[in-house]
Amino acid sequence: MYTRLLLVRRILGQITPEESLELDAILESDPDARALRDELQSIPPETLQEAFSSFDVHTGLLDVYDREQDMRRRRRRTIIRSILGTAAAALIAGAVWLTWLSPNASVEQGPLATGNPAGSATLVLEDGTTISLADTGLQKHNGSDASFTNNNRVLQLGSDQAPGEGWTTLVVPARLDYQVKLSDGSTVWLNSLSRLRFRFENGKQREVFLEAGEAYFKVTGDAQNPFTVHTPEGDVQVLGTEFNVNAYSEKQMVASLINGKVAIRHGVDRIELNPGHQALVNAGETIVVENFDPARTLSWREGVHFFDDAAIKEISTMLDRWFNVELVIDSPDVGRRRFFGRLDRNKPIQDFVNAMNLTGEVNFYWKGNKLHAK
Repeated sequence: MYTRLLLVRRILGQITPEESLELDAILESDPDARALRDELQSIPPETLQEAFSSFDVHTGLLDVYDREQDMRRRRRRTIIRSILGTAAAALIAGAVWLTWLSPNASVEQGPLATGNPAGSATLVLEDGTTISLADTGLQKHNGSDASFTNNNRVLQLGSDQAPGEGWTTLVVPARLDYQVKLSDGSTVWLNSLSRLRFRFENGKQREVFLEAGEAYFKVTGDAQNPFTVHTPEGDVQVLGTEFNVNAYSEKQMVASLINGKVAIRHGVDRIELNPGHQALVNAGETIVVENFDPARTLSWREGVHFFDDAAIKEISTMLDRWFNVELVIDSPDVGRRRFFGRLDRNKPIQDFVNAMNLTGEVNFYWKGNKLHAK
């Protein structure tokens, strides 16, 4: 797989002089490498380039490659080539599956190849009343129980359009995301499988509860009424800012600050974040602050999730969250394998299945209504 990576980099004009010398030595001594070169050269360059873009070669995977180069200088070549082999396989797979299937090969597509249709998002009022929200088009609701406008998964709550008395919960199912424009002008973007509970009252503190999932907040400044995001593992207090909160994992919360300033509270601990930093809050532990990559952290808003040395379990979680597809891991050995690449919610799930299979590290297959990995 390492040789394949070098060959593709050469075809696309992205190879370094050092890599080129190494590749020439491989080609001179290895007939299989020469055969692979001929096969890759038969693929249109634009197809290879599309695969590179699809698997994010210019960011995450090249980071892996850079780490490999550094560790090679420390004479750990064998181990690192094994790591990079998985990365290269995932990187190339998007193009390979289009052109490398033999005439007799077949792709098994199960009944859920494009994912089960998920339910619609819902509003749950204080008294338990549930209102189903339309996924597309314009929806208006004016009644004693609630008043709002929903337009293509954007829920608008104006000053004269607020739900009834008490707390209101927005529940976002698998495969969907949602945007909420709160009555104070703040905006919240919710990822799939997320729950946001809120109640705003004029002249009182603005509070929301991210009970599960992930949300991006763009908060309108109001020094007299701070905005607080409560999660099961800690609170985020702000005046006016943009930040992301991930509360998917049990007993963990990650708050990532884009701009402005926020204060994170967890038990007796309290820290203030600066832009470009995130706070990791784990149950029973002190708050940890670290740098983060905003492009990757916020990529979910574009329907993209990056895998960086990810176990199959993480991939399983994302398939369930974004495609409403259950992945059954057939053996512990498969569960321990790790991958680099990305998942695009805007493309058919079968594209991802095919690409993963061509890494040679795992076999995804459909059995009934479930996707399996072996």
